[in-house]
Formats: sequence, C-alpha cells, structure tokens
Amino acid sequence: MAVQTREEALVFVDAMRLTIEGKVGFKWMTERLSELREYLDALADENERLNTFIDHSGKRAEYDAFSATLNAENATEQDPSGSRTGTSE
Repeated sequence: MAVQTREEALVFVDAMRLTIEGKVGFKWMTERLSELREYLDALADENERLNTFIDHSGKRAEYDAFSATLNAENATEQDPSGSRTGTSE
C-alpha cells in the first residue's frame, strides 16, 4: 500500500465529500466523509504527539526495534495469498 501524507489523505476525503455534496440521496455519505476527515485529522495529531514523545524520551531506537519485531511477526502470520492465518472469516 502506498504511504499517503496527512495532507494527501485529507484532500482526498474532502474531494470525495465535495464531489457528492448537495446530490440527492448522498447527505449521509457527506456526513460520514466529514466525520472521517475529523477522525483522520485527530489520528494524525495523536501520531505526531506520540512521535514527539518517543523522540523526546530518547527511545526512538527501542521503538524502531520493537516495530521491526512486530512487522516480522505479522509477516510470518500471512499465508502466500496475503490473508491472515488463524482467523475465522
């Protein structure tokens, strides 16, 4: 999956909202997209605070090592088709 910046994600959601705004039958979707934008913005703010805390506490190397461990574990839990193993679907 391509990594998007905060601004790119928010612009995309806003563009989708503006595309359907005022169209009959899409009021609910416009509202959901507005809520999604607020949620994405809040997540990005929290991410910035957490990264600032990690850097300020001098734990960046430990965090990166922990993250690499999680990524490796997640990769081994996937089967060749890309779906998770051990889940009931």
